[in-house]
Amino acid sequence: MSVIEWKEVYATGIVVLDNEHRGLIREINRLYLALRDKQGDEILDDVLLMLETYTREHFQHEEALLAEYHYPALAKHQQLHAELIRTVGELKQRATLGKEGMAQELFHFMRTWLLDHILGIDKSYGPYLESRGGRFIE
Repeated sequence: MSVIEWKEVYATGIVVLDNEHRGLIREINRLYLALRDKQGDEILDDVLLMLETYTREHFQHEEALLAEYHYPALAKHQQLHAELIRTVGELKQRATLGKEGMAQELFHFMRTWLLDHILGIDKSYGPYLESRGGRFIE
């Protein structure tokens, strides 16, 4: 059972970035299942490490693509990414002080990020990149 299933509404239209977003959804679902089974604390460090790696690699990938296609809102996008990276770092640091309640907080953060950032922000670059031939970037 998953709490979030990939839907076309999540798609930016850029295949490689959508595939990376699917990976984030898999991790949100994994954390959800662990929380449901009362094992959130056991996988917290693993999910935080994955999220730290994901933000670094995915954002670099996304920003390089946006720069290559001269996306006009790139600076704003980079600023939002920097804020998300900072938040992930803060969550990781707090988890070293104590895990109680952190898995639930991380789940809510990741779910909100998916809904707000991907649906609200990332969706805006899809049509721009597609119009410049970028849909099937691999």
